[in-house]
Amino acid sequence: MHPGDHAAIFDLDGVLTSTSARHEQSWAEAAARFGLPVSEAALKATRSVPRASSLAALLAHAGMTMDEAQRNAVMAFKDRRYQELIAGLGPMDAFPGAREALETCRRLGLRTAVASASLNARQVLERLELIQLVEFVADPRDAAPKPSAEIYGRCCAALGVFPQSAICIEDGAPMIANLRAEGMYTVGVGVEPLGADEQVAGIADWDVARSLEKLSAR
Repeated sequence: MHPGDHAAIFDLDGVLTSTSARHEQSWAEAAARFGLPVSEAALKATRSVPRASSLAALLAHAGMTMDEAQRNAVMAFKDRRYQELIAGLGPMDAFPGAREALETCRRLGLRTAVASASLNARQVLERLELIQLVEFVADPRDAAPKPSAEIYGRCCAALGVFPQSAICIEDGAPMIANLRAEGMYTVGVGVEPLGADEQVAGIADWDVARSLEKLSAR
């Protein structure tokens, strides 16, 4: 296979930047607004989880129920507040090495995509000034919620690349396990072992060319 046959598909939060604190703050404010008691642990459980699933988890933690109209109101409030919080993002909020990793992928001929659970991934990438280096941003509404590997499959289809020719850069162990089960090559980002084909502490430590060589040799 040639490099043009391959893709690098990135998770967003925890890989290219960190938006977790802003997500948690917007959920906390939405919970306070609608009388939903939450703990720090419950808020952390919303990381990299779709909005509806996050609210369901918060409601379960609080032992509460809401009808559809109430749930939609909470989620709408949360999204508006999150939009306000990410408006202050800028290029300096990208992780060290994030731009360089994307630029290296493009230089080596890899197609690039972002597979995030966030509905605001494109806006975040625009604020970080990375959007011009990403060919496709997946819409999480078009795939089963993470940690399903379906959103990565959507990226492969959009880029015209076989899943077995994709390098997936992720920071979640359950997500990595499902990607590997689909035959995708995985790069884990983080300090704790994630069970990936290879792992780096941060995106700045990723050797793109080395991963491409390993994938091509499989």
